[in-house]
Amino acid sequence: MARWMLLSALALVACGTAEVPYLVADDVRLDEGNATLVRTLNVELSEPAPRATSARVEFIGQTATAGEDFSAYSGTVTWPKGEKVAAVSLEVRGDSSYEPDETLWVSFSQPEHVLLPNPFFTVTLENDDPYSGSDSGYVTPTSYPGYSLVWAEEFEGSALSSAHWNYETGATGWGNNELQFYRNDPGNVRVENGRMIITARKEQFGGAEYTSARVTTKGKKEFQYGRIDIRAKLPKGQGIWPALWMLGGNISQVGWPVCGETDIMELIGHQPNKVHGTAHWGAAPPSTYRTGTYTLSQGDFSQEYHVFSLIWVENSMQFLVDDQLYHTVNVGHVSPATYRHNAPFFFIANVAVGGNWPGSPDASTVFPQSMYVDYIRVFQ
Repeated sequence: MARWMLLSALALVACGTAEVPYLVADDVRLDEGNATLVRTLNVELSEPAPRATSARVEFIGQTATAGEDFSAYSGTVTWPKGEKVAAVSLEVRGDSSYEPDETLWVSFSQPEHVLLPNPFFTVTLENDDPYSGSDSGYVTPTSYPGYSLVWAEEFEGSALSSAHWNYETGATGWGNNELQFYRNDPGNVRVENGRMIITARKEQFGGAEYTSARVTTKGKKEFQYGRIDIRAKLPKGQGIWPALWMLGGNISQVGWPVCGETDIMELIGHQPNKVHGTAHWGAAPPSTYRTGTYTLSQGDFSQEYHVFSLIWVENSMQFLVDDQLYHTVNVGHVSPATYRHNAPFFFIANVAVGGNWPGSPDASTVFPQSMYVDYIRVFQ
């Protein structure tokens, strides 16, 4: 339709039967900047307006978020008779945090004496900040006496490996009345600088008020026993819930909690200096579980990287932070008939928003919030 409109307009002009210019919609790239600044976008017609000409204009977020990355706007752009270029003001909300380039649409509608063969153009807000994730923090070795390294996910390249990872999407509440829509979108999960970065954002999508990501290795990378080290830096804030965890590979056959669940790390955002390690089991929901808590002596888990480890042998699991043992679960804590952790499990990484635990975000919660995962290593 847009091409037909353009060709019709050109034919009319060529025949001299009408003078109807059309919108020239060229994409634009702008530096994001470190402060809120008003940028001028020039909107051009194919030829000077033969009469007063106008169109409705609106800014629509694509990967950029209105109210966070730019200011929402809708109004009218006009070209006086004889003019070819009009100006539209875009307020860009810059910051000093590293993030990927983000885009929005400048959308046009309700034309008066102008054709819209392409009724929008894209504005890309280019990141101009250095990588914000400090690499400082605890590091574990790539070998241990008596163990062999059987899998090392170092997050090389520019995207998650499809041979290792699946994306789980949707806004089902995930059994906890959660508020996010999980997406397979670079704004929510990406690989950069040797990190997997999962980001929760306050933005409407699919009927939800927030977006985030949840990835798994189900059916691709499943393990039984060994030492697992996961180096990560965590988000924080009321209603933010990052997790690095595992489920039994037979969940599709037996369901939860019969499959078993091992939470290597969970953090409740309003307590950013505490993480929890938990094992779940049982014959039917709700699960039986046993949990332990590790508290930093100073600071919180958003400030630098820490290593969350699981030492897993038959009938026993030990949970560690930075090589400090803080919790143990073994078959003696439950009936041997219901202990579910002597079987293959797969990994899950996600950042949830809201729900029964930890509750909803409030005015104190800052978005976006990101979990940075440096590596996942499995030794057996």
